Amino acid sequence: MNETQKKLNVICIFSGPTSRPDKFDFKERYLMLSESFQGEVYSWSNNPEFREYSMGDFTFKADIHENKVPGKLSKIIFIAKSALAFNKKKKVDLIICYDPVFTGFIGVFLKLALGSKLIVELNNSNMQEAILMEMGDSFKARAKIFLFKLLRAFTLRFTDGIKLLTENQRDNLEIKYQQKKVFCFHDFVPTHYFSERKKRMDNYILFVGYPFHRKGIDLLVQAFERIENEFPEMELLLIGHRLIGEANNRLGEWSSRIKFLKPMYYDELREYFLNCYCFILPSREEGMGRVLLEAMASEKAVIGCNVGGIPGLITDGVNGLLFEKEDVDGLVNQMRVLLSNKEYSQSLGKEGGRYIEQHYSSKKYCEHFTRMAYEVCD
Repeated sequence: MNETQKKLNVICIFSGPTSRPDKFDFKERYLMLSESFQGEVYSWSNNPEFREYSMGDFTFKADIHENKVPGKLSKIIFIAKSALAFNKKKKVDLIICYDPVFTGFIGVFLKLALGSKLIVELNNSNMQEAILMEMGDSFKARAKIFLFKLLRAFTLRFTDGIKLLTENQRDNLEIKYQQKKVFCFHDFVPTHYFSERKKRMDNYILFVGYPFHRKGIDLLVQAFERIENEFPEMELLLIGHRLIGEANNRLGEWSSRIKFLKPMYYDELREYFLNCYCFILPSREEGMGRVLLEAMASEKAVIGCNVGGIPGLITDGVNGLLFEKEDVDGLVNQMRVLLSNKEYSQSLGKEGGRYIEQHYSSKKYCEHFTRMAYEVCD
């Protein structure tokens, strides 16, 4: 934003849930964007404390589900009422939707009602593949894919700008949508939050994420069990939603040195990133891998699968290591490389930290976002 530009009035719509907008990973985005923007952020929550919450020049507003209206309809009504009320006070310049289906669908109707510009984010490298991975090749999965494609096409027809995570998404974007204004940059990660504290290299490998199969957790468990006797001091910590239930269904038994931990808030999670030995993301499909940004910002050596947006972040042997999809042998080899050479792991971590600061910092995100918003609204 330059001195001649006014602050844009922006509405941001998240599919949710957003249980703690006061945490650094959510709030900091809007505190930083308040330099150039003001507006409201809509989501839903089970926490009445955050029905309305101030974040700089933005206000977070949540549908708390206190009535008996079905969930999605309740959210649509809540967002529509809130947006119309905000537009009466301050004319809405721009609507940002963080997916092309549910929030994007709402965004289209708000765009038409308010006369605002609309940007829709595409945050998956291959949603069809992701659905088939989770649901199998069934009638229900095919129906979900059909509905996804239908709603995505409807939303992208009306959008004024499309925001991608990685360049490989641009290659897969249909030609008719490439004629629109297309922007490509990372999701927000408060990278400076990871540089404020001292770091250790404790004896655990870290994974954070879900769902189980798409993220390749079974591959990581197999690889760890093959090398655990070589590194008897090392543990594997897996943090995420519903992982223990999936492990029981899919694995049966696993090593006592593999720990499944429930999801946790960002401030606690930061300590696990800062103190792990290394971080591994063995995904079968991945848009970008926000957790890789967090691990690399923590100056940790990372191993990632060569799929989706991951090779856009990791240059093998420079700022991390890569292995091929489904290749447990390859993953085992890369784990041995890191675990047997602490100095090399530290050097990869340092280079990863420099790379993130140069290209993927929270400041860089705000610069990209500001440029995108003003170009669409121009």
